[in-house]
Amino acid sequence: MIVAICSATLVVIGFWLLRPKPAARARAAARRRLPIRWVWLIPIGIAAMAAPAAGVATLIVIGIWRHTASARRAARATRLISAGYPDALDLLVLSIRAGYIPAQAIIEITPFVPHALREALVAVDEAMRSGSRFAEALQELHLRLGPIAQPLTDSLSSADRYGLPLAPVLERLAFEARQHRRREADATARELPVRLSVPLVLCTLPSFVLLAVVPLLLGALSSLHT
Repeated sequence: MIVAICSATLVVIGFWLLRPKPAARARAAARRRLPIRWVWLIPIGIAAMAAPAAGVATLIVIGIWRHTASARRAARATRLISAGYPDALDLLVLSIRAGYIPAQAIIEITPFVPHALREALVAVDEAMRSGSRFAEALQELHLRLGPIAQPLTDSLSSADRYGLPLAPVLERLAFEARQHRRREADATARELPVRLSVPLVLCTLPSFVLLAVVPLLLGALSSLHT
């Protein structure tokens, strides 16, 4: 009876820890299925029925995972923005060269920019439609894309206010963004051997020990007994 109560309590706590956020609930409702996080209730229930201590350990692991999930999502969003930012600047340069004013160029390139940046451009368009000036609407870029968009925001605002030539500045920003993306790719490539060492240590070396060393040890022990 006590085990059943502990199991039910741990499942309820796990249900609360894994509750989906409003955005996740909306996506799940659109797909007409439960959020995938609730699948974690299965191992919680099994661990709780097997041993309450195992259930508590599972809850601790899931709690830590949920606590760091927002940081992982933010880091992933930053990487996607940094990867797609040079392409968006190239499209903006092409639009300016084609004769569009900056406000029109922002609207024209929105369907073609990478998905990670599209929401920010849509927010700029909506701010302008609601009556904000172009320089004020550009603050949405900095709010949604972070510090990486600050030079672009300043350049577009200066061009809108003072009529400064914009295409050369955007070309320089696009070049710097491509260089930054290339440096990040080089840094990721240098981290690859360290990341590959984890499966090497956890999988390859134990299998080598089991397949090569253990049979020799067993053979030696059997010969000693004979």
